[in-house]
Amino acid sequence: MPLDHNGPTAGRPAPAHPAGPLPPLPPSLWEGREVQEAVRNQAPGAVVAAARRAHGLRQDELGALAGFSQSAVSRLESGSNIAFDVRVLRPLQRLLGIPAHLLGLADEGPPPGPRRPGQAPPGFADALDGLVGVEVDALMALTGAAVAGGPLTPDALSRLMVLRRVLNEAHNRRGSGPLMPTVRAMYDFVDALRRSARGEQRRELLGIAAAYAEFLGWLHAESGDPRGASRWTWRALELGQAADDRDAVAHAYVRMSRLAEGEGDVDRVLGLARAASRARGLSPVVRAIALGQEARGLALTGDQSCMDRLDRAAAEYARGEAHTGDEYRIGYCFTADHVEVERAACWLELGEAGRAIEVYEEVQQRLWRRMCVSEQGMHSAKRAHAHAMAGDVEVAASLGYAALDAARTTRSALVLRELGRLGQWEGAPEVAELARGVR
Repeated sequence: MPLDHNGPTAGRPAPAHPAGPLPPLPPSLWEGREVQEAVRNQAPGAVVAAARRAHGLRQDELGALAGFSQSAVSRLESGSNIAFDVRVLRPLQRLLGIPAHLLGLADEGPPPGPRRPGQAPPGFADALDGLVGVEVDALMALTGAAVAGGPLTPDALSRLMVLRRVLNEAHNRRGSGPLMPTVRAMYDFVDALRRSARGEQRRELLGIAAAYAEFLGWLHAESGDPRGASRWTWRALELGQAADDRDAVAHAYVRMSRLAEGEGDVDRVLGLARAASRARGLSPVVRAIALGQEARGLALTGDQSCMDRLDRAAAEYARGEAHTGDEYRIGYCFTADHVEVERAACWLELGEAGRAIEVYEEVQQRLWRRMCVSEQGMHSAKRAHAHAMAGDVEVAASLGYAALDAARTTRSALVLRELGRLGQWEGAPEVAELARGVR
């Protein structure tokens, strides 16, 4: 059983539930150093912990009031992926009386500054829940009359890529399962448009269709359907080639390389990644992504020159310009910290658990909130593997449960596969219990 931040729960009386609503906390709490530092570090779990202690509640008492387990509250406060799940944060925010903006749930407080690179446009977060599972006809209607009839306008084509980004943001919050039918219908819609188009407009629609096909490949991979993932990724490659979109082609090769890793074919992992990273005319961010995947392939062969590739990836990213528009672009949410988490993953493959842990701890607070839930789960599983290698099975189990939470939220077969690597430590009771949850 995890420990409460105020000490072990063993030997304490059963949770005492307050008879009525919790009293409001003094405004000075939110202006204090602990809360302000947590907000700067984008650590909503630490804000929840501060409010809980101010109310005089233990973790098990807060969990009982909110309908969560004590271990869930513990993982949230320690910074696991559930600390960024709106479905967990919203009831705690209301129960504890925390100003919503301190948890990233509202744009209250001082006026926001300029948009950060990769930051969603205003209104995206509020619109996502309505867009997931919405009728496809309604999504198509968002492209306007220019799509519904007559020649397509540049604005209509732009809206198709805005929708691609909206769906990407929805995936970041919900996972692949609920999105599959909607993304497939949008692909069919774009494919029908490109078949009747001509000239430059046809080329642009080929590129848009490639973006939707690549997304379908990823959704199938995450859902545990490698054949469907391969089929759609090949389709994205073909469409990208027809559109003469070098970034789309290189990204398709990166996706194929990642699929090859799931098949255990290390030679193909490296070969496909090199095909991507050595292509000409790529944008800096796509070349950085491709170099990161090449580093991954090298690490799988035990080659420490992977670190050189990651240095080059960081340099490529640094020379690029951030995409600040509302349309989807490959790598629009990619950052320098993504290079560093790949560095941590490569150290893990090289058997350097201590170095992997050090890098993960350095970038976690900066990056975790910008990752989609499945990415958080994948790297939580890798961090669990690193701690298990280092002999700290208790931390490994805690991180493993955070990864399992993410896998259940997103139904990600990829996260479950990564968690399966902990099997060799099943002799430890903590890991054995986790392994039963994975099965």
